[in-house]
Amino acid sequence: MKLSDIFREKGEELYGGDTQKNLSRFVEAHRQSYDSALQEIRAGRKQSHWMWYIFPQLRGLGHSQNADFYGISGQAEAQMFLNHYILGEHLREITGAMLALEGRSAQEILGSIDALKFRSSMTLFDVVCPNDVFRQALRKYYDDKPDERTLAMLGLEMRKWSGTDVVGGGIVGAIIGDIVGSRFEFCNCRSTRFDLFSSASRFTDDTVMTLAVADWLLNGGALESVMTDWGEEYPNAGYGGMFYGWLFGGREKAPYNSFGNGSGMRVSPCGYFARSLDEALDLAKQSAEVTHNHPEGIKGAQAIAAAIFLARQHTPKEEIRDYIEQTFGYDLHRTCDEIRPTYLFDETCQGSCPEAIIAFLESSDYESAIRLAVSLGGDSDTIACMTGGIAAACYGMPAWIVEEAMSFLPDMMKLLIRRFDAACAAR
Repeated sequence: MKLSDIFREKGEELYGGDTQKNLSRFVEAHRQSYDSALQEIRAGRKQSHWMWYIFPQLRGLGHSQNADFYGISGQAEAQMFLNHYILGEHLREITGAMLALEGRSAQEILGSIDALKFRSSMTLFDVVCPNDVFRQALRKYYDDKPDERTLAMLGLEMRKWSGTDVVGGGIVGAIIGDIVGSRFEFCNCRSTRFDLFSSASRFTDDTVMTLAVADWLLNGGALESVMTDWGEEYPNAGYGGMFYGWLFGGREKAPYNSFGNGSGMRVSPCGYFARSLDEALDLAKQSAEVTHNHPEGIKGAQAIAAAIFLARQHTPKEEIRDYIEQTFGYDLHRTCDEIRPTYLFDETCQGSCPEAIIAFLESSDYESAIRLAVSLGGDSDTIACMTGGIAAACYGMPAWIVEEAMSFLPDMMKLLIRRFDAACAAR
């Protein structure tokens, strides 16, 4: 499938197919009840039963059949809800109606139980869309204090929510690492003190091939052809010599026994798309072996994908480290301070994937992970790309960093990132 075909009609592509079916339970309920719900709020008092689907909260917070049926599965589905042309508009409108009321508490407007649901709903949507009307509602009715159970279920801590707005994990975490590390690839910075972005920052082949793998997972087909399509769209992204020859040497493709870190840099979509650890390992192998069919090339891709999948499951770092060491034989009992002084440019999986994982293990949040990865030196954009994919799955990402990084990407890339996040949420 050509890229021009994939992205021909952006709105339909973003919210069609399985995603639309996933939200249809809300759309039908809104068609029946939204107007009356809005009228009740504008009158200052909720009168009927519609809370579950007008102000949805995370599945698991409530215990009724409706709470389960209309429960939101996570940040990605919340983002889908908010971006839906009906549901998102309704949510913002009725939240605005709540904000327009004066002299009444949330309990007086909604009742005590539904006031708790409103707080959890506003917390959820403020996480996926920071500093919008949802934060205003939390400020007006709850003294700017979110629902801590919702934050806990999202894997966030109160201090992270209040200090830095956090966006849920996804492949953009890897792409940010590529962009931040791009200007240091051949001019290493052996420090964590640097500006994340500058006029010299750009996306590289790491980003292009990450999106090629995401495209393949979404749309199927031969990965070799999908990678070629993306390469032809972005021919000057800084591909390595052997890979460049494979990419532009004709449509007949054969793997070339590489163990370079190209397999690790592009694998993050496999870790996010997989529904089990075994599936993550299998998808990583498939994504690697079209070019990097050397055992070390496959191992590097699988190690990064496994770390991402385990981080998504909130697996403790010690368990992630132990699994990677026992399964792939990497030595992760080193520190960044020990690695940094003697580390050289190393484009092999075995010489960069362990270092990328160590930077994640030593980090305290997403930003510190990226800074540690870059500070090691070497192949900075690829190491930070691999670290960023894992760290985003563990911590989420500060919204301002995501926003800044997205400004470096063309619309076609942004659209695919959204489509991929939506597809992962619907699986």
